[in-house]
Amino acid sequence: MDKFAGTRSPAEMKSFCEALRVKPRLPLIATNRPVRQMGDFDGPEDLRLGMLEEAAGCGADWVDLEHDTSEDNIARFKKTGARVLLSWHAPAGTPSTKILRAKLEDMCKTGADALKIATLAQSADDNLRVLELIPIARKEFGIDLVAFCMGALGKWSRPASIFMGSPWTYAQLEGQFATAPGQFSAAELRALIRALM
Repeated sequence: MDKFAGTRSPAEMKSFCEALRVKPRLPLIATNRPVRQMGDFDGPEDLRLGMLEEAAGCGADWVDLEHDTSEDNIARFKKTGARVLLSWHAPAGTPSTKILRAKLEDMCKTGADALKIATLAQSADDNLRVLELIPIARKEFGIDLVAFCMGALGKWSRPASIFMGSPWTYAQLEGQFATAPGQFSAAELRALIRALM
């Protein structure tokens, strides 16, 4: 939503949310990422969350919230019937295993339905540290984790995350802009996953 909110009127954004009522369709994650977490939304926080709440009320299956969202807001969104994905992005690099593990543990305490951790890879080892969190999240905390590295050195971790147990990964839609560095196109990602299965 943050990619469109700055260029679309409130009426157009409301129309977009209403389109979520159309069924059948694939599951949908509503995201309104603020600038502080690699997004484009730079307006008031209550407006950003209100837009997400409207999307959830119209039938978005998931709402993607930032890692520092309060537990009260997480509970508020869960009451709408949407599931909550709690996301943390580290665009400057990949922290140590100790820091990654601590972040995972903190996020697990929030009541979210699934988690996402995405860091910038500066070495091959960075990918391994992030990918190993996926089975840890499931085995030790009983929660699904979407985890991969961004950037050119992290590109291969996106399809690899699926094989590590991530419930999904992210790709660039044909003819659209990438939402993060290192994304494959949807067609490329499908082909890679099929080739490896």
